[in-house]
Amino acid sequence: MTKYLIKYSVPIILLIGLVLSYGVPSFKESDFYVTKHTLTLIDQSPVFERFDVGVDSAESMHSLTSVALDNGNLLAAWYGGTREGHTDVEIFSSEFNVSSKTWSKPQSILTRYQASDDLNRYIKKVGNPVLYRHPSGVTALFYVSVSIAGWATSQLNMAISHDDGQSWHPSKRLVLTPFLNISTLIKNDVITYADGSIGITAYHELLGAFSHIVRVDLNGNVIDSYRMTNGDHTIQPSVMVYDDKTAVSMFRDMSHDIEKVQRAITLDAGLTWSEYQATQVDNPNSAVFAFVDEQQRSWMLFNDKTRKTEIARNNLALAVSLDQGQTWQTKHYFENPEKSESDTGRYAYPWVTKSGDDVHIFYTWNRKMFKHIHVNQAWLESLL
Repeated sequence: MTKYLIKYSVPIILLIGLVLSYGVPSFKESDFYVTKHTLTLIDQSPVFERFDVGVDSAESMHSLTSVALDNGNLLAAWYGGTREGHTDVEIFSSEFNVSSKTWSKPQSILTRYQASDDLNRYIKKVGNPVLYRHPSGVTALFYVSVSIAGWATSQLNMAISHDDGQSWHPSKRLVLTPFLNISTLIKNDVITYADGSIGITAYHELLGAFSHIVRVDLNGNVIDSYRMTNGDHTIQPSVMVYDDKTAVSMFRDMSHDIEKVQRAITLDAGLTWSEYQATQVDNPNSAVFAFVDEQQRSWMLFNDKTRKTEIARNNLALAVSLDQGQTWQTKHYFENPEKSESDTGRYAYPWVTKSGDDVHIFYTWNRKMFKHIHVNQAWLESLL
């Protein structure tokens, strides 16, 4: 009898804990924090500039994230090491000087050993950093860590900086439930609420793949959790906020049969979301990034392929939507194999940082570096 109790008790406890982890006590509601958009100057000329980021910082690197600082410079972070998930992976950072148009030498800001000391637990590997700039001027770094097994058992952590990323306070583990606090990952942008709380666009990969918003305060206390999708193939949400109540999220599609970018909308500041629906945009199980420009148009970066293609991530497209992400028109390719039959590169994990009329686009280039493309609103307008 004892043998059967031991055999079946562990998976039952894990299953109960996973179910309970989806139910975080609810607190007061809040609207989205909305940044006022400015009108584009009529005589503004289009800008298009290219830069390389992170060169030689690691053998393999991925998942760059960036924020704009108050002085106009950019702060970027990414993970790098021998390969994804290796124990030697560290999180690096670099700063872009807008005056000299140069990136500083990359420096390590977090290792698994430091994370282990901060969190007082064994950390096997770290990955997927996300930088966030709070309206108060505080910079936050979210990242995932794994103690056992793979990414599906990861946990989400947070560190803050009061000096624009020059130094970081010790990391804090975000606790969605005290019973079983695993399988919370992050890749894309973070939402700000009107009350100053933060909406982390998270996703799960254990016992089903789905997305949700984890709402926290600047101290790392979990306030609430809002389920965005059901099912088993929508991850890495990228949210476009239009007003204090309305936002649309585009999702990476993990399915083998649909292979389209998925879309859902909220009309109550993220509390509830519509059923996700497939758009006409192809998706080879790769990340997308969507943003709203200064004229309230929707833009999205994505790999314009399906899994049926031999090299599904060897292009990177930019599309625009005039109906909040329901339909899309491809307007530009930052990487396009049609121009080179020998192109076998892989370009993925796009990220966008907006700073007024300036739009800074980043993506992983062959896991060897990152491309940074600076455009402005006038350049976006020139594509229409």
